[in-house]
Amino acid sequence: MDVASRFARRFSAYTEIARPFAFTASATPVAAGGAMAALHGLFEWPLFLAALIGAVALHIGTNVTNEIFDVRKGVDQITSPRMSQALLKGRITEREAFAFAFTAFAVATLVGVGLVAARGVPILALGLLGLVGGYFYTAPPFEYKFHALGLPLVFALMGPLMVAGSYYAITGTLAPEVFWVSLPVGLLVTAILHGNEWRDITEDVRVTGQATFAARFGRRASYWTYVALVVGAYMALAVAVVLAVLPAYTMLAVLSLPLLVRVIRASELGVQGQQRAIAMIDLQTAQLHAAFGALLVLGLILAALVRAG
Repeated sequence: MDVASRFARRFSAYTEIARPFAFTASATPVAAGGAMAALHGLFEWPLFLAALIGAVALHIGTNVTNEIFDVRKGVDQITSPRMSQALLKGRITEREAFAFAFTAFAVATLVGVGLVAARGVPILALGLLGLVGGYFYTAPPFEYKFHALGLPLVFALMGPLMVAGSYYAITGTLAPEVFWVSLPVGLLVTAILHGNEWRDITEDVRVTGQATFAARFGRRASYWTYVALVVGAYMALAVAVVLAVLPAYTMLAVLSLPLLVRVIRASELGVQGQQRAIAMIDLQTAQLHAAFGALLVLGLILAALVRAG
């Protein structure tokens, strides 16, 4: 095999384990925080880009360590219906995966140091929460995914905390509207995680017993929780607009409804026992999250332009 082919295979393995399809889960909260900063006339490009790079690097480290410890625990197997099998098939070793994860965490830390210098101790606290929460999602001793704590903690970390953290990193202040814009973002990113746990429920029960939320409460409860998360995002946005907390332009996010219908249909088939229908539900939910988030951010930017004009 020539050098180019070896490089291509290695690059493919690293890309697979990083799960770039899910990067919108970290990029969207930062973009939402940045758009809110623009709406308030406080946007700064260098600080926004630093927050974005740090968030995505932290996400990569989390994805890779999640993969490592799921494989160690036996949750992930060759027959598992999942996007990445780079570790399972030996295209990347565990040592290489750890090096990749810690490199990503190091990048996030370096960016965080710069943001702390610009904005002070609150950014340090948020960064530490992100690092600890990301690494110990599946890593011992906490392994909070396997204590049915994944959903609330991911909602907090990648919803309100990440949106508010990026807004604070950019502006040096906080505003109550930031919480409202973080709700739909957090609900949809939690739905990505929950879709993943629901899809993997058989493997999780076999290996860990009733460890994840989906494994503990079963398929029907998982279905209704999933529906509540994805539909709740639209409801939270509508309430914020009706209360005039967020500008009406943010209702552009409703244009993502066809993707909502797609994941609802898939979840209905899944709860009826058609497991193949939810084999890609995490990817499909990530696409919904990306579309909803992009339209929400666009609405905030349009509102900022109108206000500035």
